Amino acid sequence: MGQRGLQSNKRSGILICGSYGLGNTGDEAILKAILREARAAAGGETLTVLSRNPAETTARHGVAALHMFDIPGILRVMGRVRLYINGGGSLIQDATSRRSLLYYLFTLRAARARGCKVLMYGCGIGPVTRPGDVALVRRVLNTCVDAITLREDASLAELKRFGVDKPETVLAADPVLSLQPAPEEETDALMAKLGLESGGAYLGVCLRTWKGFEDKAPVIAGAVRYARDKYGLTPVFLSINHISDGDAADLVCAHLDGPRPCILRQPLSSELMLGLTSRMQAVISMRLHGLIFAAGRGVPLVGITYDPKVSGFLSYMGQELYQDLDRLTSDSLRDMLDRALALCNHRDELHAAVERLRRLEQNNSDVLRRLLADGDGPGVAP
Repeated sequence: MGQRGLQSNKRSGILICGSYGLGNTGDEAILKAILREARAAAGGETLTVLSRNPAETTARHGVAALHMFDIPGILRVMGRVRLYINGGGSLIQDATSRRSLLYYLFTLRAARARGCKVLMYGCGIGPVTRPGDVALVRRVLNTCVDAITLREDASLAELKRFGVDKPETVLAADPVLSLQPAPEEETDALMAKLGLESGGAYLGVCLRTWKGFEDKAPVIAGAVRYARDKYGLTPVFLSINHISDGDAADLVCAHLDGPRPCILRQPLSSELMLGLTSRMQAVISMRLHGLIFAAGRGVPLVGITYDPKVSGFLSYMGQELYQDLDRLTSDSLRDMLDRALALCNHRDELHAAVERLRRLEQNNSDVLRRLLADGDGPGVAP
């Protein structure tokens, strides 16, 4: 293909694709972390992001953006950039949507065909359950991807199960762990706006609707009452997806008495979400990035797992306080909350676990820099 004959001095820039522009603070935090590393590695080269809301992505992150379904535009950009980044997050999976999996695999193949180097950055892998999809993932990743950095070891096991063995594969950690919170005074101002005292004692609760969630809402409400009555913790419902997570909080609050708790329904920057999460005494979360935001600030965690990525992260950091949503009981959730709050006196252990992951996270940017330094030709034959 003619694109493969391009001279290195005619290729410049990076194209980044992920689940962006959908109102999810966790995904936007991933993008912020990737952009920071890409800017440091690529200097003044143009960064372009594929998004469901390009105008919002440009305004929020200060980058060029294309709609993720603008296929002609995407192919044009792929024909001139040096590197295509797929990630982070769980993009290679067919549990949420098979169409989503096919889209991301298409972009990997298209990037290779247009002459880009291809990096999967800080990724979670799986689940991929259909045999035909496993075969397709194996073929595309083995023929179209130069390197893969992974956010936890469960994803490494999935790649091995799929038979993906051609790309360079490096164990790293979620890119969001590299971010820092907003300044204290900005977090104080946010809390005042939300009607929260900056020195108060709070339980963060981060939920999402899922199959079977409505049946478990009374169980979660019981744990919230338990934390209030035994530990004096006021619940704060933190929304990772500000568009939809409030619905899950409403289902739980319907089973609570007393004043209606604070439900965060507005979009927040990554820095403010980190700042607000740092003020919690503990966090109960279904959302992966609710757990990652809390872990990054040394806040004790309780995970409610609806997807293997949640248990995978907690196991990776050596934190075993989690339970599957469909097996969740009042007793199990209260017991995990007791054990998490006991860790408040041992935050040094939590910080040590997170620092280990932060050191691993550096592998993401190391691989990115190495690919950019290796020249412009694709590294894997199609």
